[in-house]
Amino acid sequence: MTTPASAPLPTLTDMSDALTQASPAADATPAPKLGRRAEARRIAMMDAALKVFMEKGFERATLGDIVALSGGSRATLYELFGGKEGLFLAVLEVVTGHISQLMNDIAESCGPPEEVLLQFGTSLLEALVQPDVMAMNRILVAEGRLFPDQLEGFFRTGPDQSREKVANYLRRAADQGLVVVDDPVTAAHIFFGMVTAGYSFEGQINPARMGDAARRRTYVQQVVHLFLHGLCPR
Repeated sequence: MTTPASAPLPTLTDMSDALTQASPAADATPAPKLGRRAEARRIAMMDAALKVFMEKGFERATLGDIVALSGGSRATLYELFGGKEGLFLAVLEVVTGHISQLMNDIAESCGPPEEVLLQFGTSLLEALVQPDVMAMNRILVAEGRLFPDQLEGFFRTGPDQSREKVANYLRRAADQGLVVVDDPVTAAHIFFGMVTAGYSFEGQINPARMGDAARRRTYVQQVVHLFLHGLCPR
């Protein structure tokens, strides 16, 4: 599972803000607060793991590959992450951490639905088309069956929680008379599906079909209009 040669491989050092907020994976031994050197080793190991997972996928990646690239030790890897599954899920949390931050932003918003949903939908789609996120999502689709229990925990604290925050925003908007929605949870699911429809299939197979940022923003504008106003004349 390789990334296009033209796409620079991201590092987890670049995502250090998200990293400090990432919680340990469900199967990892809870670790005490790390010192500076230990945190540097943790970042280096996760950065190496991201590169190896993106290149080889989960099943073909080995702890030896990750340890060799990171310059760490197998003992440190087990101490920090509990094994390959824990390391993968920790990397996944960081890679998708900026999406969670988007959810925190919308959770506090009380702005007009057109503006809030456009900003959220555009930011979400831009996050999803990043090479690292796309690669990790391909791994989840192809190999998530290998660790279903841990992955279910990620879904509960990630995508499910994100949709709930959008549902809560829709409830507040309904209370203010800005929208009429009988089932905010279902509405949030529908909105997520509309925003990510092209990404989920065509974009994963051929990222070029997602177009540039301007085209994606136009698409989200149309999604928001259709979501809020529908097709039938009023």
